[in-house]
Amino acid sequence: MDFRRMTMSDITLDLNEIYRSMGYPDPGSPAEDMKLVVEVLLERFAAVCHPQFRYIESTVEGLSPKGIIMKGLSGADKYLLFIATAGIEFQQEIDRIAEEGDIVKVYAADLIGSEIAEATVRECVKAIEADYAPLGVSNPYSPGYCGWVLSEQREIFSRFGEQTCGVKLNDSCLMYPIKSVSGIVSVGEKVEKREYGCAICGRKDCYKNRLKNIKK
Repeated sequence: MDFRRMTMSDITLDLNEIYRSMGYPDPGSPAEDMKLVVEVLLERFAAVCHPQFRYIESTVEGLSPKGIIMKGLSGADKYLLFIATAGIEFQQEIDRIAEEGDIVKVYAADLIGSEIAEATVRECVKAIEADYAPLGVSNPYSPGYCGWVLSEQREIFSRFGEQTCGVKLNDSCLMYPIKSVSGIVSVGEKVEKREYGCAICGRKDCYKNRLKNIKK
């Protein structure tokens, strides 16, 4: 098991991904006023946020990730489950932003939060790669994507006991703080970091595919 509590300076955000999520096909094309909103929000979050992650060795017994995911996990000698979150401090700050009533800021803060969570997952994977070198480490995969049912987050969380980085599940298996991610990676001599199935997947209910269409 490993746990890291970080500051914003410990993670690397992909600003291009934030702007793509806003619908800008060219990350360099956002209006200056939107770029200013993002810059101001990043300064606010940098002052208070502590992203964190924890991972544990486990098994896939009791879990049922589907075809594309299992292909991505193939070759495993070990499986690791993880929980990563932008943190309760981010949640508190975005709640304050919502109270200010500026819907543009709320919209931008929500997308920034998603990228903070994803950047935290990337740091988690980097830590796994360092701890398990020279073994290969797969990409991370999460319930709710590629046919893996969201309700299996209950099983993932049960294996962490009380050590869930402060993240809780509600009755619908949604996480709080909201900008949190749970999932699995595989580790092994034969594990390869395969390209995500988004390039070939045609699911119309997946936001990654909607973004893929925007980029064209």
